[in-house]
Amino acid sequence: MKKTGVLLAVAVLLLGLGCGGAAEKQEPRGEGGNGEVAVEQGGGGEGHTSTSSRAVHMCGRSVLGGWFDHWGWGWDPADPASFHGYSMYYHEMESPPGIADTARGVIEDLADKGGGTVFFKLCFADFEGGDRDNAEANLERNQEIVRAVVDAAVEAGNVFLLLGNALPLVREYCDQWLVDNQRRYNAFLEGLAESHPGRIVVLDLYGTLAASGGWLKPEYAADPYDSHLNDAAYRALDPVLEKALSALESG
Repeated sequence: MKKTGVLLAVAVLLLGLGCGGAAEKQEPRGEGGNGEVAVEQGGGGEGHTSTSSRAVHMCGRSVLGGWFDHWGWGWDPADPASFHGYSMYYHEMESPPGIADTARGVIEDLADKGGGTVFFKLCFADFEGGDRDNAEANLERNQEIVRAVVDAAVEAGNVFLLLGNALPLVREYCDQWLVDNQRRYNAFLEGLAESHPGRIVVLDLYGTLAASGGWLKPEYAADPYDSHLNDAAYRALDPVLEKALSALESG
């Protein structure tokens, strides 16, 4: 287990660097970058927060950027991607712990403009295993982040949340503590949704992408050592997202 823990710690560090910005073809960088950020950061600039009933403000980093690329987005933050009649606006998040602040900024800006729908998720690099203590501390941190996001939306009163659950890692970087961490996090999100019926819906990324052992299915990985998603994964997630948006809309 010591060898596995060391490998996972190194992998998470390296993958965290790759999860900071929106995937290949991107200019956006969420972890410092080079100052030339091409997408809206945090609460965004003037005119970038649409309040249309069919507008969805998507908060994430590299995996979300890859999803937008899959939809044919042109990388202009003022010009949303089109998805089954919805206008999807990309908001680049900072890495934890700053991710909570940038997500709250989007929520508060949207609330000030009349409210709407916000999608929020953590990146695969935001989950850790290695041993019981490390996984437990990581779970507590991630729960605190999501609570802050939920509290902001509840306080706003006119913002609805779509929460993406844990993104699995490729088998090379997966251990029992990571899997347990992610599954407990997913159960925590379900509890939040149950506590706020009609206001929060969980998007089951994990159930779509994870193998029975808890790692990312090989057919959905960029490669055996890269937990970013390929186009087959995004095709599998599209109908799940459409269903979740419909549930939130009808709720």
